[in-house]
Amino acid sequence: MIRQFTTGLLLSLLAGFIGLQSALADQANLAARGKQLALVCQGCHTLAEGEPNGIGPNLWNVVDRKAGSVAGFEYSEAFKQFKGSWTLENLKHYLASPAAFIPNNRMAFSGISSEADRNAVVAYLQTLTAGGPAVGASSSFDYGGLKEGVGREDVYAVCSRCHSIMLVKQQGMSRSRWTDMLVWMVEEQGMDELAPDQHERILDYLAKNYGG
Repeated sequence: MIRQFTTGLLLSLLAGFIGLQSALADQANLAARGKQLALVCQGCHTLAEGEPNGIGPNLWNVVDRKAGSVAGFEYSEAFKQFKGSWTLENLKHYLASPAAFIPNNRMAFSGISSEADRNAVVAYLQTLTAGGPAVGASSSFDYGGLKEGVGREDVYAVCSRCHSIMLVKQQGMSRSRWTDMLVWMVEEQGMDELAPDQHERILDYLAKNYGG
């Protein structure tokens, strides 16, 4: 009787452990996809601890943080009036439609329509903390169909936050015209000025893969 009880208990504990490991692996893989989807966030936000704010506030430790509380960032009046915190549910609702969740805020991003993609991004945001959950190996991601090469992630991160990647792929411009386009986007369309190394990577990539 005791032996049967002990064996049953061990089997139950083993099954529970296997289930936990499987759940952790699933969460890590979900976070890996979220990390790739969050490339678009990096057009406005920094993600690492201690990095300066961008157009938007730094997202390190964002989960459960009081909204509108990042030091040194000038929030819109709408954010100042919002009294909530970035719980997992609030993050998911906000990512679905920033304008609907906090009306009149300055975030230009229209939102993520796919619930699965929102869950993946939030899973990744949960890893942005000291001792946070693991991020699994990168899963397949096509970057909107952009050709493989150095600079692809930069192009996806910078361009896809405002318009379709298809628009980029249709251009077929020379390097000088791509240069003029980036200058125009910064000076006339309000795009944040790129760091010199990123600027060159993007131009090299576009001229090589989508040059005219």
